[in-house]
Amino acid sequence: MLNNLPLGVYIPGTSPLHQLQARTKLLLIGWLAVALFVANRRAWHLGPYIVIAALLVLAVGLSGIHPGYVFRRMRLLLLLVVLADIPALLFTPGDVTVATLGPVVISSDGAWFVVGFSTIFLLIFLASQLLALTTSPVALGEGLALLLRPLRRWRIPADELALMTLVAFRFLPVLVDEANQLIKAQQSRGAQFTRGSLRKRRGALLALLVPMLRGALRRAGELAIALESRGYALAGEQTPLYETRLRLRDYAALALVVLPTLVTLFI
Repeated sequence: MLNNLPLGVYIPGTSPLHQLQARTKLLLIGWLAVALFVANRRAWHLGPYIVIAALLVLAVGLSGIHPGYVFRRMRLLLLLVVLADIPALLFTPGDVTVATLGPVVISSDGAWFVVGFSTIFLLIFLASQLLALTTSPVALGEGLALLLRPLRRWRIPADELALMTLVAFRFLPVLVDEANQLIKAQQSRGAQFTRGSLRKRRGALLALLVPMLRGALRRAGELAIALESRGYALAGEQTPLYETRLRLRDYAALALVVLPTLVTLFI
């Protein structure tokens, strides 16, 4: 039931995408988000969208992960985006009319709103999927801590934020597996999550949420005890395990993504 949710799944490998530093991939995702939102300010300026989509398709090929596996984890999100696009397309006002369906008028602004924001959302989600699939949670936490380290001078808890991200990515798959086990256990006892009245479904979900919450709190307590017993402290400088100096391939990846998108933004 929950196997295809894109939550914190990491697939080990030796592909070019796996060998990039985590902070390089984080910087690239940040740049893509900025480039897409800047491009969205110019209606029907599709050049940046096409270039970024092509780069992400290339990244999927370089990741060593089967494309079907990557896009299968986007099906639910794609369905939700389509359902959200329908009212936005029909009820967004505008001066230029594209089509008329009886009393419903589809404007150019509404069509661009649907195309622009849907594409931005899906492309950023695909980029974040590649980040999670090709970066171990520990390396991701280290990369985030290194990027946020300059914020310490303004008393921003950079290490705490990195630790929270690491714990979230590490335990999301564990919690999903535990939820699957609880669902199977409840179904073996006669619980119905997709049939019956709304009241019965609500009762079945409540019976599922209580042990899930209890298990999450238990794991959080065990993690806190494990960190304290190992003398972990946020104060001071921790030595990174995975993140080293940026290498030539990291600079090449930054140039390969930044330069084409920067050119298309100004064409």
